[in-house]
Amino acid sequence: MTRRRLDAWQLKIGMYVCEVDRPWRETPFLFQGFPLLTAEDIQAVQACCQYVFIDELQQVQVSPAGTPTPSHRRQPLSHELQQARHQQQASTRLIEHVFDRILHGHQIDIPACRAVVRDNLDSLLRNESALLWLTRIKSQDEYTSQHCIAVSIMAMGFGQHLGLANEALEQLGLCGLLHDVGKIRVDPHILNKPDKLTPEEFEHIQGHARLGHELLKQHADLAAIVSQTAHGHHERLDGTGYPQGLNEEQIPYFTRIISVIDCFDAITSQRVYDRARSVKDAFKVLMDERDTQFDAELVMRFIEWLGIFPVGTLVELHTGEVGVVLEKNPRLQLRPKVVVLVDRDGQRCSPRFLDLARICVDDQGQPYRITACLPDGALGLQMADPQVRALVDSAQLAELDDEAEVPDLIAHWQPRNLPESP
Repeated sequence: MTRRRLDAWQLKIGMYVCEVDRPWRETPFLFQGFPLLTAEDIQAVQACCQYVFIDELQQVQVSPAGTPTPSHRRQPLSHELQQARHQQQASTRLIEHVFDRILHGHQIDIPACRAVVRDNLDSLLRNESALLWLTRIKSQDEYTSQHCIAVSIMAMGFGQHLGLANEALEQLGLCGLLHDVGKIRVDPHILNKPDKLTPEEFEHIQGHARLGHELLKQHADLAAIVSQTAHGHHERLDGTGYPQGLNEEQIPYFTRIISVIDCFDAITSQRVYDRARSVKDAFKVLMDERDTQFDAELVMRFIEWLGIFPVGTLVELHTGEVGVVLEKNPRLQLRPKVVVLVDRDGQRCSPRFLDLARICVDDQGQPYRITACLPDGALGLQMADPQVRALVDSAQLAELDDEAEVPDLIAHWQPRNLPESP
């Protein structure tokens, strides 16, 4: 853990404040977690806080001009997307190799898993939005493998927000990557059954937690927490989970983190047996089940980190237009970068990019704002759609001005009427 408590008078330029002594909404700070770059920043903290927590891992070196020089300099989304795409492909190849080896009774290549997790972490530290974007692109047929990758990546992003050191983040990433390996030993016809499961079928699927634990504990070069997480990610604080019915004191911290992310990603993804639901719906489930199923503090911190409008989320604007969140603003959670794909008449339109953190207004002079989150698949728009993916892969995104258009993509994005969201 890299968090350390300091009295406000002890603060110095370059320190990273990750938590204050009161709710963030009671402070004048626009974002949760920030570096102290100037004397004025320190004075602002001292004016309203008696003590804070700093994250030593994120401490930055500040130049005389007051600009940070971190070890992982933040890269523009357009630059990091290229590396993130490479990382996604490497992760997909790896998890397919892992599943194949399990099916044929061979050991998992743990060093290869560690290498991919470490590379994914490096990408997250350069620009978190790039890999998070790609975790939203899942097909129903490959849900299990892509879900493992998504949980691993989100766990490291969330863990960094919690203040975990890099070594712990890599361990957490391994926990996420391998938490569902037991499903490879589950009957695929039952696993992918579109209809309601019988009690016997549900019990069979529940066995994946035990099977995963048995597979992973055979690897001497793997920390025990990884197999424990595979075993316990469906345990619940009130003892109603499976397979052991553990209580609150018996569930490890990393397992609690993976449980929250596992639930969120499942709810917001298209699956053979269930359609995707909105981020708002997923947050409601987590909030309703905090303290009974999920760790309440982790639920709150997870929502705080991911933001109300996470990367890759379909959103409706106040104009009735619909778009996709491309990149979250680290300082202004409610004002991400958005690409508009559907006009106010429900027709696909030429892609238009908006940075809601800047001054951008509609034709009535009103500032653009997001009014609702939509589930993946709403209005016929899915993150796995090649046309949507083409937008993500465009190397021009970060350089575009507000409301700029991308001519080379327009030919592949013909306006048409779209079905209403179910």
